[in-house]
Amino acid sequence: MAEVASTFSAGVPVEIDRIDRELKKLWEQSDGATTRASLINLALYCEGAEAMARNTEMIAKFTQDHACRAILICAEPGAPTLRAQAWINAHCHLSRAGAKQICCEQITFLLEGPNTCGLIPNIVFSHLDSDLPLYLWWQGEFSESLDEQLWKWVDRLVFDSREWRDAKQQFATLRDSLASTGSRLILCDLNWTRVLAVRQALAQMFDLPANLSHLHAIERATITHAPGSRTTAVLLAGWLMAQLGWRVEKIAQRSFDFAQPDGPAVHLDLREREGAPIGECTLESKEASFRVARDAGSEFLHAYVRMPDVRKYDHLLPAGKEDILDLLNQELMRGGKHGIYLKSLAAAETLL
Repeated sequence: MAEVASTFSAGVPVEIDRIDRELKKLWEQSDGATTRASLINLALYCEGAEAMARNTEMIAKFTQDHACRAILICAEPGAPTLRAQAWINAHCHLSRAGAKQICCEQITFLLEGPNTCGLIPNIVFSHLDSDLPLYLWWQGEFSESLDEQLWKWVDRLVFDSREWRDAKQQFATLRDSLASTGSRLILCDLNWTRVLAVRQALAQMFDLPANLSHLHAIERATITHAPGSRTTAVLLAGWLMAQLGWRVEKIAQRSFDFAQPDGPAVHLDLREREGAPIGECTLESKEASFRVARDAGSEFLHAYVRMPDVRKYDHLLPAGKEDILDLLNQELMRGGKHGIYLKSLAAAETLL
């Protein structure tokens, strides 16, 4: 059928009150050549009509690995008059056997005019696929006027704190919005996923008892980050604080001093350099140093260990991918409540 095709256009325009009927007709036209698949509801909020094509393309790629009903909500809050439009679409991929197409639905909304955030809960709730889990991917900054009832339905809230102009204020807005709802949702920060490979590399360095003995003797730390990735670096610093028990003593624009239990004071510098979001992280004691670095364009992290008896260890580790869809896939493959993230965020907020 012509309509059920992998396309990056918004799809077939429909009246909002006829969406369910038009979706049913869409599948009836397939004559059994396709199978509709859905394991989750993925709602995606963005601003600017130009983001519709980009996100439709991303959803098409996402459905190759994740069967879902996608609800794309695009807002134009600067439009002078209120107007709502809708489209339906389907993204189809051949099954592994190659005999049948597996298709996922996409419903797209364009909301124009001020105060459109108030429409989001009704739109999402009205078009969920059964009682499947709801993952909400919020692109950009949270609005203070967002209806708090939305959180009660969301299982995972995906966002990217690196996109925010004022991360401290945005985290406060999100926390205040969630406080009164008793929400069970799990926070999935793609910016936290960016530092996963660096965190794993640093942790592995101290698996050896000889290295571990230097961990609480660290006196200096340096995190080098790309322009625009200061929040990424602060999240990594928050992880070090939470895991090692560092307590803030002094805060400057690009440096911090910490006290640590049963160890010397620690001085941490943030440095900016073109390259990967986190280009380097170095921990140094009086006698040893531990460094993880990533060269520009490299797909690997280079780990360096220097010990007091002149021993040196170097090895390579996967650096992880930086594409936004790869980050999303990594994030959704991880289960649990993300307790380490919450502890690290609590520490990082003191540095923002």
